[in-house]
Amino acid sequence: MLRFDDQVVLITGAGRGIGHQHALFLAERGAKVVVNDYGVGLRGENGGNPVFADAVAAEIEAAGGTALSACCDIGDKGQVDAMMAGVIQRFGRIDVVIHNASVYADLGSFADARVEDLERIMRVNAVGGWNITHAAWPHMIEQKYGRVVITGSGAGFFGRRKDHAYSIAKAALMTMTKLLATEGAALGIKVNLIGPVAWTDQSKAQGIPPLMEKFAAPVQISKVVAVLAHADCPVTGEMFHTGGGFVARVFVGETQGAVFDVERMTPEDVLAGMPRIMDESGYIVPPNSDRSGAHLSASIAAANPAFAAALEEAKRNRSQ
Repeated sequence: MLRFDDQVVLITGAGRGIGHQHALFLAERGAKVVVNDYGVGLRGENGGNPVFADAVAAEIEAAGGTALSACCDIGDKGQVDAMMAGVIQRFGRIDVVIHNASVYADLGSFADARVEDLERIMRVNAVGGWNITHAAWPHMIEQKYGRVVITGSGAGFFGRRKDHAYSIAKAALMTMTKLLATEGAALGIKVNLIGPVAWTDQSKAQGIPPLMEKFAAPVQISKVVAVLAHADCPVTGEMFHTGGGFVARVFVGETQGAVFDVERMTPEDVLAGMPRIMDESGYIVPPNSDRSGAHLSASIAAANPAFAAALEEAKRNRSQ
């Protein structure tokens, strides 16, 4: 059994829904849980209510576990830093961050969408994810160990019709996962992302089909998160779509592409070469932009001897 004894796990948005299930599930397996929830409504209104975080922390304590309630606005860096200081003072370490908190906008056409909704949702999803991970990162570096699980969405992976601001905010977390995984690899820190499908009040408001109430309980998401949050997690920088017992890897791929003569390249050449550009056979999955850039450079070098020579010289100069 995957256990979390003596590990400190901070979960944002843990007062309700999927985050609530994460808190109970990991506490049952020995984790000391920091229950972060700002007590806002589904659209981010009326924040600052500690009742949700307090209730979940009390539920864990009543079951014999250890929990700390933290009503904190994760969009505010000062509040997050103060919360993390309190966690370190209480427990002496932070092992796992699960960024689950989210807010939503009303569904509608892009013509009717409001930039205020984008800013509000980005503040919780993207800025909040940045703040909470940034606050934990130095402690994870010091202890040479950490796990970060970020909650994305199918909307972020692929875009959800009529859900523009939420889709964009969740997409930002994909890049955050990749870059932090790259930096954390040498530090003992693993960072992964899930796109959950589960029946909650929030998902119902987003239009998730009622069929999912019976077949997609939030606890099924927690079982996948437990793997990514555990010391035995075998992957980093990966993204998973999961719900109702289904788990799939999601990745950004790159085709082999086409290389044109830069001296004679025209828009017409690009148009004619589109079948090769779009051909998915032999695609690659770069783990980060450096590897994608290396693929681009190697492709150009294969078709351009002068570039190949200049590239080799640049490599030699860097190694000296």
